[in-house]
Amino acid sequence: MSRSSRIFTVLLVPIVVLVALLAGCGGSGGGSSSSGKLDMVAAEDSWGSLTQQLGGDRVAVTSLITNPAADPHDYEPSAEDARTMAGARVAIVNGIGYDQWATKLLDASPSPERTVLDIGDLLGLRSGDNPHQWYSPPAAQRVIGQITADY
Repeated sequence: MSRSSRIFTVLLVPIVVLVALLAGCGGSGGGSSSSGKLDMVAAEDSWGSLTQQLGGDRVAVTSLITNPAADPHDYEPSAEDARTMAGARVAIVNGIGYDQWATKLLDASPSPERTVLDIGDLLGLRSGDNPHQWYSPPAAQRVIGQITADY
């Protein structure tokens, strides 16, 4: 079995589980956009893109940093970023010292109904460890499992 076939197989199981879980989700209630989709925000597009692929047409994912030239360490969030993060039903931050501004936005508008996925916390990493975990297939697989559980 080729490497790409193994990766496809490893990714297929969580996606099937996700589709089954989302099939039972209602289209109204807290955390749903006016279109009935689950509002999700990712601090960076690397995680936002993955989240959108997993959720398909059942989620509305906004990534705050979409420019690949932007440095998340130095990013200055706008008031719109703060509003977007405050309205998220699910928020995904990289953690590991990479996007401390995102955690500050979440802390500024706490919500008991919001689920926050901190990638560093999930992986048991801390500031100073490699923050680029989207390049690690085992780390990405753990993140996929947690995103699907958070749906």
